[in-house]
Amino acid sequence: MISWEERLRLIFAIVDKDRRIPAWMWITTFLIALVGFFLLLPPALNSVSYPFRQTWTWYDYNLRPYYAVSAALTSLLLGLTFAHFHHGEVHRGTIRSIILYPVDMNDITIAKLVSSLIVSAILSTMLFVGVFGGFFLVGAFPLGDFLAIHVTALMMSFLALAVGVFLAQAIAHMAGRMVISPTALGAIFLLLSILMTETGLTFLGTEVAFLMRPSGNPPTQATFEAIRNTAQSLSVFSPHHVGARILGVAFGITGMWVDLHVIVPLAALIFAGGYLFGKKLYLDIFIR
Repeated sequence: MISWEERLRLIFAIVDKDRRIPAWMWITTFLIALVGFFLLLPPALNSVSYPFRQTWTWYDYNLRPYYAVSAALTSLLLGLTFAHFHHGEVHRGTIRSIILYPVDMNDITIAKLVSSLIVSAILSTMLFVGVFGGFFLVGAFPLGDFLAIHVTALMMSFLALAVGVFLAQAIAHMAGRMVISPTALGAIFLLLSILMTETGLTFLGTEVAFLMRPSGNPPTQATFEAIRNTAQSLSVFSPHHVGARILGVAFGITGMWVDLHVIVPLAALIFAGGYLFGKKLYLDIFIR
């Protein structure tokens, strides 16, 4: 039985290998952030040109769009980096070499998740701060609050990705083969975490209501009310709903409960099951 010290050494070795992404990725990210900075610099300068500029105040209507931007950005980068690090091992054939070492499926999974978090955190922060950098520079946006939004969205996106990845391991163990890869299921959970927010579900429900309405008859107020109530009920399954609610409480927008009672037990159950099943999976399941 391999010791935890040896397992951690192997995990850190994998993380150290993965974090050395090509220089062109850093350069491309920096250039995109720089272009975004200069594109939004004129509006930032105009925002402080008025003689009676109000102090920034958080409301529900301005927190939602900025959180949505960060949630989409972090989800996209996490999904892409995890696919590059995890799924890329199979396509490059390096998984065959890893099989020869005393490392189990959980070690690979944890290492790839940590690598994805580190690289995505750096890249997404560069883009987020770069795009809104002009507003931070002139003092139009509170930098600390926006960094809190970004970090919260990153953590919630990582939670969604990790749940999908460990669930894929549990499914693979029960089915005896890789029914759906950790990369694919992780990406699905990242997408669902955005679509299942109250805003996302309300938008989808409204679109469905308009498509299904009888010709010439718009949806009734009762239909919109039912859509809103359903969206509020189902949104508790979205990590990003919880993240936005946490920020709403921290910024003094709302005093409502942050709905941790649903996703925390579910995530803990999936992590525990995926970890236990992952110990019984052989790495050659990727190449069988």
